[in-house]
Amino acid sequence: MSDDKDAQGEGDEVEQQEVLASMGDRNEESTSPVSMVRWRGHLVSEKEAKILKHVFDDMQDHFGNRKCESPNIKFNFDPSLFLCKNEPYTYRSHPDPTPRDRWHGELDFTYTINHETYNMDYIAIDNVYFDLNPKYDGEGKQIKDYGHSWIYVYVPDEVMSKVKQYFYTGTGWSPSDEGLADDLNAELVSIPAKIYPAPNPEPSFWTRDVEDRANLSFTRVGSVQSVAKDADYQKIHRGIGVFAMSADVPGRENRKPTPDYEDAQLMFTLISARTFGPAVAVAPVVYAPRLRSPAS
Repeated sequence: MSDDKDAQGEGDEVEQQEVLASMGDRNEESTSPVSMVRWRGHLVSEKEAKILKHVFDDMQDHFGNRKCESPNIKFNFDPSLFLCKNEPYTYRSHPDPTPRDRWHGELDFTYTINHETYNMDYIAIDNVYFDLNPKYDGEGKQIKDYGHSWIYVYVPDEVMSKVKQYFYTGTGWSPSDEGLADDLNAELVSIPAKIYPAPNPEPSFWTRDVEDRANLSFTRVGSVQSVAKDADYQKIHRGIGVFAMSADVPGRENRKPTPDYEDAQLMFTLISARTFGPAVAVAPVVYAPRLRSPAS
């Protein structure tokens, strides 16, 4: 939940479809002994429904929420895929990759709810800022990939520190600051978050229903990509971000790196943005980022 109100989040099925897309198809005629239930119109296992409701509907265990100082989440990471420096990055990778030999791995997260554990591929961070202002390179040319395959998300410094602490505690790997930019005056950290371009499920952009004061509900405006093209939305918006995470560790093909010798570069993919409105007092952390290569 957000600090604004102790209430449940609401929305249509679009956002849930984006999340469920990574879980694979569900066959209603399956003979699996796993108990299946309907959640937001989708057939999922009973255990999946519980964790999805916990994070997406009830908005529990969010980083950056003052009512949840210590989210009950464990980070899990295994750099199991070797990629040479000339090999394209996997989809959930940093939008500005450094060419190098590295080991790559996707993170997953273990949530503890009433002493039971549930695994999911996403975390939620409250009170972040989505920068939908156009970006320009050093020659004054607009960066076309910005708002299409990546955007800047600004995270409070103390919240980013907590995310990095959880990563270290759960995995044993020390996170590096590579790819991050600090605004010490605003106490914000800028992360270049990758976003799914079509034909992949594009992340949704939601705005709060200001007329519904009894509940914390949101209306979907469109995809982040479509909203970023609209001049009315080319601002910095405060809200709740749902992210997938991955990490890269430098290393050679014949030797898998270990936490004792290398730091891990954290990378974020934005899955959903629920917003409360423009943040007029927040300035962009990065004004002239380097030109990034197109998304694969």
